Amino acid sequence: MPEADPRDERMWERGWDGHEIAQRRRMARLSLAEKLEWLESAQQLVFHLKRGTKAGGAEPPDPQR
Repeated sequence: MPEADPRDERMWERGWDGHEIAQRRRMARLSLAEKLEWLESAQQLVFHLKRGTKAGGAEPPDPQR
């Protein structure tokens, strides 16, 4: 059986070795529009996490009640 090519996108990195390089390669292949879309999604996730809302839209209980 031939050894897997580490550049093959169907292969997942094992552990942290090579993960940073593979992630940089994936990001380098994105177009500017795709990078902006990714950044907007990441920003929405940060806002969501800062609000402390749970998945499904349920608001956390008010701690003052």
